[in-house]
Amino acid sequence: MRALLTGHRGAEAQARVHRIVIAAHRLFITRGYHQTSLDTILKRSGGSKATLRKYFGNKAGLLGVVLTDEAVRCVARADRAAGRRPADTALRAFARVVLEFYCRRDSLLVYRAVIAETASQPEVGRHFRSGGHMTFVAALARHLTHWQERAELMLVDATADADRFLHMLRAGPHDQALLGVVERVPRAVIRRHVDACVRIFLRGLAV
Repeated sequence: MRALLTGHRGAEAQARVHRIVIAAHRLFITRGYHQTSLDTILKRSGGSKATLRKYFGNKAGLLGVVLTDEAVRCVARADRAAGRRPADTALRAFARVVLEFYCRRDSLLVYRAVIAETASQPEVGRHFRSGGHMTFVAALARHLTHWQERAELMLVDATADADRFLHMLRAGPHDQALLGVVERVPRAVIRRHVDACVRIFLRGLAV
């Protein structure tokens, strides 16, 4: 988790915040967002309501931090996989890491919980989009911009193009896993789906 504070007291507060995020993540997965109370999170983490209100606001804000933390970790792995290779190879590597993350059991459980809660608590959906999805969009947009600067692509809009690609990536295997049509998505299926998405996407943005 990225540091929020500096100094000795800051480090202590950061440790408390980190414990709250870890406890919340585990409880959201095992019990579900709705069934997890803030009191349970604080009991598990040893944190205080004052700390939670100061750094997260409420449970939806805490979910947003959990989602952002997980998304940032995944983006770091995807960035390393992509490296500085040509667009075709790099995008395949980036997308495979992201789709494997989307299809993980814990990711699916959180996604389902967010969809279930958003109808009654719209802020949950807003946090999911800003902390989760848009973190991936921003990361991919940076790569797309780099590839355009190397004259490998001709973008319409880097952010919008990244958003479109990630939505296309979630179609198919991820949808099936999300709806329980399949219990797990094999890596071979992920690889084939990624290859198809990249081929279609890059064809549309070819120079």
